[in-house]
Amino acid sequence: MTEEWHAQGSDCCSPMDSCCLAYWVPCVQYGRIHHRLHVDGGLQNWSFFNMDCCAWYCLAHVGCHWVIQMMQRGELRKKYNLKGDGMTDCLCACCCTCCDLVQQDKEAEFREQQRLGMPVAIQNEPMKVQGMQYQPQQQQQGYQQQGYAGYSQ
Repeated sequence: MTEEWHAQGSDCCSPMDSCCLAYWVPCVQYGRIHHRLHVDGGLQNWSFFNMDCCAWYCLAHVGCHWVIQMMQRGELRKKYNLKGDGMTDCLCACCCTCCDLVQQDKEAEFREQQRLGMPVAIQNEPMKVQGMQYQPQQQQQGYQQQGYAGYSQ
């Protein structure tokens, strides 16, 4: 049974660093995803410029970068048993290059963190930071009643 994608293609502006990477140097983003899928999910020994990055860059100069990006999307779907088909892969890689790269990157990172047993931040939920405690509402009101200077809600 296939699973839904964790990362949505329409949520490509978050995180901003991934969005900027996909927009300004998509070949680097492609190489990072490829390394995560085929070499090491934790990105050990990954470098910005590698053969996969160069292949995407060279193909982009003749307008065919979408071919290897489409193939990589298919590999991602197969590896993590995700929903989709070749037509969707083709349309995403061809028409929405940057958003597709961000989605692939976020999905590969999420799945590899799950596989490696690392803590995973769930999309659209705030991160919980251990050790942070907030005063209950009753105490905050008490501060206002006692007239502590500088305290406001």
